[in-house]
Formats: sequence, C-alpha cells, structure tokens
Amino acid sequence: MVPPRGSHLPYQQVTQDLRRRLQAGEWPAGAALPSTAELAEHYHVAKGTITRALRVLAADGLVHTVPRWATVAGPPPDDAS
Repeated sequence: MVPPRGSHLPYQQVTQDLRRRLQAGEWPAGAALPSTAELAEHYHVAKGTITRALRVLAADGLVHTVPRWATVAGPPPDDAS
C-alpha cells in the first residue's frame, strides 16, 4: 500500500494516510484502530514503521494508547473530572 520510495520515508507515508483516514472518520473517537501487525500487513511495512507513525499521530492528539488493549482514535480522555 505504501508506494515505492519517493520524497517521504515510509513512516511519513503511513502517517499521512492514517491521518487522512482518521480525519475522514473511518475510526470515530474512541474506536480501536487495527493492531500494529494488521496495519503493517496492510501497508506492507515493518511493525516498527507503524509504531513510529502512531507515535507521530499520538503527539498530534489524533490517537492515544490504552495499555494492554489498543491504539484508539482521538485524544486521551481528560483525567481532571
């Protein structure tokens, strides 16, 4: 799914596509994204490439990780309730 090397590194291409899919509402806030292994298979890249892309998206507030469960669309819930 990731095109041959161009001006962007594979993790940047994956990040860009996942960002587009998230913003299009493919995974609404609170929905679990596919696993790292599933995304790696989909994009034909290493799991480390997916992990790096997800870190970028998390830094941008588009996803967050629920330990021992999944990466979830949307920013983490506010703990200040």
